[in-house]
Amino acid sequence: MNIKPIKTFALLGSFAAALLIQPAAQAETPYQVDGNKVDKATFGGWKIYKRQRCETCHGPSGEGAAAFPNLLNSLKNLDKTAFTEVVLNGRNAMPAFKDNKAVADGIDGLYAFLKGRSDGAIPAGELQEMP
Repeated sequence: MNIKPIKTFALLGSFAAALLIQPAAQAETPYQVDGNKVDKATFGGWKIYKRQRCETCHGPSGEGAAAFPNLLNSLKNLDKTAFTEVVLNGRNAMPAFKDNKAVADGIDGLYAFLKGRSDGAIPAGELQEMP
């Protein structure tokens, strides 16, 4: 009885499984961060969050309030498409921002900022743009 082919098959199977798992582990984030410095688009999203007064309902850094969703939790379950749909078209008490040019044009940066906060990569507080 020759066991070598079985071991080879097992090794190949493990290698194939590792290849299938690796892309998920290396998924790119929509933001770049170094301390409190973030890339230009993410910085723009943070500015939109502040200037459009998102903090009025969702708190200064997205943590939510008693009657309003914690965006840090929400972004663990919402992908970019679903996030964009909610922000632009509204849902429940959330107004639609599709006619707000700053929000509509900066939706990618807004998503990147909130996703980074949700992932724990972007700290609360003041941010700076990376050089």
